[in-house]
Amino acid sequence: MKKVYVLSIILVLFVFGACSEKGIATFSGDLVYISFTKDASADSMIYSFKTYPSGEIVAKIPVRVRGHWLTESREFTVSAHPDSTILPESAYELPTKCEFAPGQEIDTIEIKFFNNFEDLKNKSYRLFLRIDETDRVKQGEYAYRIAKFYVSDRLEIPEWWSRNDNTEYNPYNIVEEVYLGKYSEKKYQLFLDRLAEDNASLEGDDMVMIKKYALRLKYWLEDFNNDPANIASGAAPMWDEDNNQLMQVPVAG
Repeated sequence: MKKVYVLSIILVLFVFGACSEKGIATFSGDLVYISFTKDASADSMIYSFKTYPSGEIVAKIPVRVRGHWLTESREFTVSAHPDSTILPESAYELPTKCEFAPGQEIDTIEIKFFNNFEDLKNKSYRLFLRIDETDRVKQGEYAYRIAKFYVSDRLEIPEWWSRNDNTEYNPYNIVEEVYLGKYSEKKYQLFLDRLAEDNASLEGDDMVMIKKYALRLKYWLEDFNNDPANIASGAAPMWDEDNNQLMQVPVAG
């Protein structure tokens, strides 16, 4: 019995030693590790004021907690990474204080972006956001310590139009293959115009909304291309901005 007990202690010491050697965090006491949920090396959040005509964007950013299981709210703050952020401070607003709610692994924080300087029409400006460390809050896994935002007032291909779904049944870009077809700025603007007809905006990647307004764009294009006046003027059929591909939307009704 003593032999088994001694072997158990040795095994525990070995495991903790291995974790220490590999840099794996071991949690104790009241300390928590808070991180973002997107891998900063692969994922960025891209916002264009072209899709937010009000001139203000409220972004809800998920954050994750590890370590001590919270039984009461834990306060923390976030700040812009000074070496990487070029978005002027006047163009965004960070919360003065964040609170991670107890009893859950994921919570959200809100930041605001403002369309208040002219050069946003010419290029994207970046904001790199980080969790501020205190004696009770530390940054989490390295790859998730920074949240990257790119903000502009020009059309930018949205993340939901550029990604592959990477699932067993849909290992391709479903928006491009099924709903809207190949991306072009002109097509995207026409898609946004259809949203504007209903005073609607697309938050996130709501596929029901994408299909609804892709269909509306498809019917709008058909009406435009079949209008005798447009045909006579040479405006129809409509081409993309480079005049090298007919404007087409593949979604089926």
